[in-house]
Amino acid sequence: MAQPAVRGRRSRTIVSGQQVQRRPTWEQAVEAFLAEGRRSNLSVSTLENYRSYLLGPRTRQFLIDHEVTEPGQLTPSALKDFERELFEAGVSAGTVATFHRVFKNFAGFCIREGYAADTGVRELKAPKLSQVEPETFSPAEEKRLLAAAKTPRDQMLVEFMLRTGLRLSEVCSVTVDDIVESPQGSYVRVRQGKGRKDRIVPLDTADYRLSAKLQRFIGKVRPRDTAEPALFLASRRDRSGRGDFTPLSPRGLQILLRRLGEETGIRVHPHKFRHTFATRALTAGVDVMALQKALGHTTLAMVSRYVHYQKDDLLAAWRSRRD
Repeated sequence: MAQPAVRGRRSRTIVSGQQVQRRPTWEQAVEAFLAEGRRSNLSVSTLENYRSYLLGPRTRQFLIDHEVTEPGQLTPSALKDFERELFEAGVSAGTVATFHRVFKNFAGFCIREGYAADTGVRELKAPKLSQVEPETFSPAEEKRLLAAAKTPRDQMLVEFMLRTGLRLSEVCSVTVDDIVESPQGSYVRVRQGKGRKDRIVPLDTADYRLSAKLQRFIGKVRPRDTAEPALFLASRRDRSGRGDFTPLSPRGLQILLRRLGEETGIRVHPHKFRHTFATRALTAGVDVMALQKALGHTTLAMVSRYVHYQKDDLLAAWRSRRD
């Protein structure tokens, strides 16, 4: 088996009979783990997240404090201590759970590759998360967000995110050609979304035609004198010499959402649009399997958190039972 490239600390040499096995350091094993992720066609953002969780400042401090220099020294006890330290530092339960998941994936990889013995990390249960109903925008909040959007482009972005449930990076990657009109209906084609999977999301419902609004936006609002295919463009032309518009970046979209939140006093974050889309779809009677495909989730378990009674539904059901 090919050994990972030597970086950072030297790997430990273990002599067993006539065989000499080099056990990689933590950093070397992480690089091998990321290389395997690239070979498995994981997205760039996923790989960057893995790197930040496995080599970021919190993890590096944990490795120093617990004298962990190689993956085989990661034990269930050490991981539990790390998670407790994260909680005490004020890290959110969701982030601690992500650390737990990434570390277990990494441990499994190291065991399969022979970099470490099985210390039981993979069997360690994740920290229990409280079941919190996903935040959604109310119809009144949607109106306030649209009113605060200063330009037709910004208004279209708000509507597009609410009506498609696309992730922030997916919104910025959509091109004009991805808005498709077909005999079966209009849809947006999401290319290489999370997990490197293509999917489609319908644009129209019985009482709302987003496709018509998008066509008007493309024909009358979006600049025509551009070779850039992105549906949503930056507000200004590129000043590096090309002189053309550039795609709206995820960072630019985050800045817009932050401004809308500050101006309206509404808590605004990208996934809240996605939660709103999913909750409204279920309320309208969309099949859970169809919603799973539209959201781009791998399993139904990811969609199950949206399957809940709204307060009005619960109260109505209780009144009906009592009557």
